[in-house]
Amino acid sequence: MKEAKRAIEALLKEVYSDPLSPLAEKQAKLAKRIAMKFNMDQPYELKLLFCKKCKSYSPPVFGKTIRVRNGKLVFTCRVCGSKYRFVFK
Repeated sequence: MKEAKRAIEALLKEVYSDPLSPLAEKQAKLAKRIAMKFNMDQPYELKLLFCKKCKSYSPPVFGKTIRVRNGKLVFTCRVCGSKYRFVFK
């Protein structure tokens, strides 16, 4: 479990260094698969990378619009147009 957590953290570090590269999408999907395989909670940073409805890779700022309403972040996916909210952390 500790090794899986370290692997996820390393992959996320690479993803956030250059979120628009095609390799970043593969690394994000791999991190999500590792978290699901070991039945771990996905880190907050990993949840931000995927749309909740269409499951497409959409990094913040580049793949979705972000608004702040009533103390919550409201994301709008540019692929499917769905809106979903996250609480500040």
